[in-house]
Amino acid sequence: MYFFYYLFWFFLLALLPSYGLGLTKDNQSLAEIQEVAHNFVLKQVSSLPGNIEVTPGSLDRRLRLPKCSHPLKAFFPSGSRPGGNTTVGVRCTGETPWTVYLSVKMAVYGKVLVATHSISSGFPLNLADMRLERRDLSELRQGYLNEPAQAVGKRLKRPVGLGAIITPGMLETPKLIRRGQQVILMAKVPGLRVNMKGQALEDAGAGEHIRVRNTSSQRIVEGTVTAAGLVQVQM
Repeated sequence: MYFFYYLFWFFLLALLPSYGLGLTKDNQSLAEIQEVAHNFVLKQVSSLPGNIEVTPGSLDRRLRLPKCSHPLKAFFPSGSRPGGNTTVGVRCTGETPWTVYLSVKMAVYGKVLVATHSISSGFPLNLADMRLERRDLSELRQGYLNEPAQAVGKRLKRPVGLGAIITPGMLETPKLIRRGQQVILMAKVPGLRVNMKGQALEDAGAGEHIRVRNTSSQRIVEGTVTAAGLVQVQM
């Protein structure tokens, strides 16, 4: 009697993989669908800087799709885009076509500048005020900086707290020249340097372009601010 009892359960367990779970060779592999979505998104963002991580969402294990006779094709539905949480469609164009959609999480990790302490607005930044931290770049809609040299010497437009990401829009270059100020126009050619007097027509900081009126000729020229009160122009 026990023999038939165990024999009954042996055959029942043997049948479970194909009937209880519905996994037959004619079903499309859900893992393959996820892999196609993963590789598709990874290809779309391969040119982005940083370490890219793509994680496809899970599919309902009860989903039964005919095994596709053609290679699966992934695509972004209308309104979707690579970045953060997005949606990817995977389509079968075989004899029995079907389409499924799944969520995909994309993260691009890289080093960005953050504040090492609370910093007041108008404060000129130095190296001690910043450090590099690993963050998800795909979530930084306001941009970011990845080199301390991009921020050193610049001032904050508004206060920031400890650990806050320092973005380009937060910074302003200190003005070395103000509108109406008397400046020196410097022109260089091989073996010769010419200085002229001028009047600034706008505010500008180091490395910025500025319009200046030549005091002698009254001509308006453009140059680059190289120091306080000094503008280099091309001859």
